[in-house]
Amino acid sequence: MENPYPEEAFVPLSSKNLSILEEQLSQESLMISKLKQYSRQCRDSELKNLCSSLAEKHKSHYEALLNYVVSHSDNS
Repeated sequence: MENPYPEEAFVPLSSKNLSILEEQLSQESLMISKLKQYSRQCRDSELKNLCSSLAEKHKSHYEALLNYVVSHSDNS
């Protein structure tokens, strides 16, 4: 898989930026959990599918943020 980030973007994250990204990861994780729970509780199939779809979208956001953090970690 080709790296979507330009080479010059590989600068370690500042502690402030890392803190912001960690908070965003936490929020995305919470949304995934809530939407999965809502999907399980829905009786209406359209709402159930919407919640499942949104959970997958937030999972994609979470994975993209996590990949960004990992690609910019000091462990290179």
